[in-house]
Amino acid sequence: MYTHIVLWKLKENANGMTRAELTQEVKRKLDELPAHIPEIVSYETGINVGDYGASFFDVSLVSTFENKDTFWAYTKYPLHDEVVAFIQSIQEAEEIVDYLN
Repeated sequence: MYTHIVLWKLKENANGMTRAELTQEVKRKLDELPAHIPEIVSYETGINVGDYGASFFDVSLVSTFENKDTFWAYTKYPLHDEVVAFIQSIQEAEEIVDYLN
């Protein structure tokens, strides 16, 4: 299996929305992808709830694919590209880890 993990730190304000609203919108957009992209084996998104002073990221994605080829197929869908473009327009930082398991 091929696992793809992404963490996003979002801007305080963008597109007329607060960070809290942006996190909800990012999660909503991400959560739509599995219904349209059959290569996805598993897909979990989350919004940070930690509040003890660490440098948290706001939104996470943990997704699994059969292999690297099916992962790359997932990245070619126009809907995926639309979601990526939206997130890139409102993010401050992004971290990615991909691994085989």
